[in-house]
Amino acid sequence: MKYTEKSVTTGSAALVALAVVDTFASIPSFLPWQPSTWPPAPVRVDVGFIGNLRKIFAESVLGEIRNVIEDIKKSNGDLQHRGHVVAIALMCALDSISSYGYRGHNVTKFVGEHFPGEYKPYANDVYHLYRNSMIHSWNLFEAAILPGIENITKTKGTLCFGLLNFFGALESGVEDFLKKLATATHLQANTLNRYKALRKTARP
Repeated sequence: MKYTEKSVTTGSAALVALAVVDTFASIPSFLPWQPSTWPPAPVRVDVGFIGNLRKIFAESVLGEIRNVIEDIKKSNGDLQHRGHVVAIALMCALDSISSYGYRGHNVTKFVGEHFPGEYKPYANDVYHLYRNSMIHSWNLFEAAILPGIENITKTKGTLCFGLLNFFGALESGVEDFLKKLATATHLQANTLNRYKALRKTARP
């Protein structure tokens, strides 16, 4: 995505305009939301690389979802009748971020390793009942969501959580992942390879 120099995490969504191509030369060197500007990967994971990943996740993924949520709250009061859109964005964000550190069943592994404890027993359900159902079929058929901060629960066999609670859990999970990335060699190798592969495909 090409934006003007103004960060996507500041100001209202209405002020975040798409950049005109001929202004690209004036854009700062590292824009988290534009992969063609991402710095080259280091030989080994270091503090700078983790900082760049944190910036990418915070500004181009989590920050944009937060902006949408805040805009919805201002216009509608809560997430009612906007939940599917937000939930699908959250599932895509989880899938994307988890793909850096894990190969195969990346969503299940990420939730099981990095989400708050109350989510970990349901890691596989988050993948199958939420991610797969909503991405492929839009609706939920074997689980439920609520528009607020409701905790994850399973009642009469039906799993349910509040979207704002899940967003907080995702933010916490990302921070835990980045913390462990500093020392976990298996995460480091996968993350470097994923970052390199994505950056290689980027076009200005």
